[in-house]
Amino acid sequence: MLGCGIRKRLLLSFIFFLMMVMHYACVQSIAESESEKIEILNTSIELDRFGNELFFQVETNQNESQVLIHSVAVELTYTGDNIHEYSEIFQLHDNGENGDIIASNGIYTLLTTADMVVLPEIEPEIIEIDMPDIIQLHETDTVYMDINVLISGKRFRITSSLAVYSNSEIVESKIVNLDNSQIKMEVNSDYMYFQNSGNINDDCEWIENPNPDPTDFSTQINNPWLISQGISNKYPNTFQFHTQIPFRSLRVCGGTGKAIFRFILIDYDTGISDTSSNLVLTIYGCGDGVCESGFEDSNTCPEDCQ
Repeated sequence: MLGCGIRKRLLLSFIFFLMMVMHYACVQSIAESESEKIEILNTSIELDRFGNELFFQVETNQNESQVLIHSVAVELTYTGDNIHEYSEIFQLHDNGENGDIIASNGIYTLLTTADMVVLPEIEPEIIEIDMPDIIQLHETDTVYMDINVLISGKRFRITSSLAVYSNSEIVESKIVNLDNSQIKMEVNSDYMYFQNSGNINDDCEWIENPNPDPTDFSTQINNPWLISQGISNKYPNTFQFHTQIPFRSLRVCGGTGKAIFRFILIDYDTGISDTSSNLVLTIYGCGDGVCESGFEDSNTCPEDCQ
């Protein structure tokens, strides 16, 4: 009986040992699997010449533990031409210092001086504006117009690299523009037909501005600033900006006539600006009481073109 009890305890101990080995193997497998999934989620750079600040940030998916990451660095290289040369490597930190706000959250940061980057002396310029010159209002639905503006810029390649303890390296690179440019859109609506404010009826009544001013670009726009879309592949060293404008339907008395657009490129690093030539957009719709020559006639819109 005693020997049987010993054998039983030995058997239980052996089973427990096997369970521990299997558990360790599973944990080890999970750890190895996690190490294989280390990723760079986003890399950003901001250059402020006026504040003399250069800011780098690399976001990883290791927000809970960073034990698998040995170091993080970014390399900034000018790639706009073969004349100007610049390349520099910067070490980033996740220690709550050097511009890093929260330590050990998987987001690596560096805040240093803008003097660390040498920018080529290239003036910004508007290269191309992609915008229609005519748009037709819908009777009941809002219609949208897309505008794309291409500008010349300072093309840099930023390469992020994560050195991990498995003796491997995770690398990601992208092209950025470092000239702190923005594009503002201005509109002159003096040549458009608008709803008669003195109309006491509920129906729409479009009237013409008797004294249009060709120099008045003060029309209020909800958001006059175009959004940067990054690099454009259409021309070398060009970057794209975009916006979308809604136009109200005829049912809610959307304005028709001619709107004049212009775009202003502002480089905040140098203070230099570039203004486009004026672009005329013809806005029409059947039912506004205006027969728009070249777009409407007695066949296409008899109610406007008697």
